[in-house]
Amino acid sequence: MIDVLKEIYNRFMENEIIKSHCEGRIKFYSYPETADDTKPFMIISLLEPPRDATYASDNAKVEHVSVQVDVEAMNRMLVKEIQGQVKQILKEMNVMQELGGLDEYFDETKRFVDSRRYSGFPYTLYDAF
Repeated sequence: MIDVLKEIYNRFMENEIIKSHCEGRIKFYSYPETADDTKPFMIISLLEPPRDATYASDNAKVEHVSVQVDVEAMNRMLVKEIQGQVKQILKEMNVMQELGGLDEYFDETKRFVDSRRYSGFPYTLYDAF
């Protein structure tokens, strides 16, 4: 079994732009209230459990995944730059942006939020392909 969230995280940490802005502040499912929110941070969440998708010899070889990636920061253009890197990395994994998401500024937190949904078949993570 492949931990898709960990694989995505590892790919993000290989990216210099994401690493330089978000290292130590990429979390799964939620961002702790006590964590540093003055710097850019990311949240990676599964939207649904991965499901078997591609079969060979009656065995599932690849799972379909649906994830959401939230990027928050006080600088709007930095949020867009980071999310652009996210989109490219996931595209390389065959996980594409879907409809929906959020592009907002929240007065309460003084942060911009860009939340996007992605789904696909990350064939490169599986030995079968």
